[in-house]
Amino acid sequence: MHQKLINWIVNKEDLIVPTLFKPVQFNVVKKLSLGEKLNDNEKRYLRGKIRQKILVLEELMQKEVKHDELAILLNNIGSYYITGPEALKHNGYGWYYESKLIEVINTKIEGVINFKEKKVRFIRIKSINYSKIITDKETGLKYATNEQILKDIMFTKNEYTKIAWMQMFKQYGNIFAKLKKHNNVAETKIDYLKYGV
Repeated sequence: MHQKLINWIVNKEDLIVPTLFKPVQFNVVKKLSLGEKLNDNEKRYLRGKIRQKILVLEELMQKEVKHDELAILLNNIGSYYITGPEALKHNGYGWYYESKLIEVINTKIEGVINFKEKKVRFIRIKSINYSKIITDKETGLKYATNEQILKDIMFTKNEYTKIAWMQMFKQYGNIFAKLKKHNNVAETKIDYLKYGV
């Protein structure tokens, strides 16, 4: 059983008790989340209905992740990855802002669509074979690495991303991005021919 799911159940006590778990069953789950030892009676509960309910919740949550609307949209266009502020945020450096724009580098379409409360901007290039990307294990979405985000600014022409990227590089240095020239980011040589430009 996943600890993350057990913690989620404990945090949603008002929603869960008594709809899904009886108070006695919930106390067993609460003990699990705290890492406390269970007595024989509680272990018996855990082997029975509690375990079945947790497994059903786990299955439902996995299906919910698989049906993420953005992932469905992007996986249907083939070769793509998310760059710009959304990728910075995914990589752990955009905690202070809520991005309203998702920039998607891809090989098929170009344009802008409204998606929920955000805009998705598709930027078309010839090839993304040499792009450095990482795949989110939970959602399956592909994101640019911090080094790649800097290269993508040539295509996105997003000055805000450039300013934010430079500030983060100055503050975090090699932890944020590994570049050959450490003293001056502007001197970084990028071979755009690799990216089909």
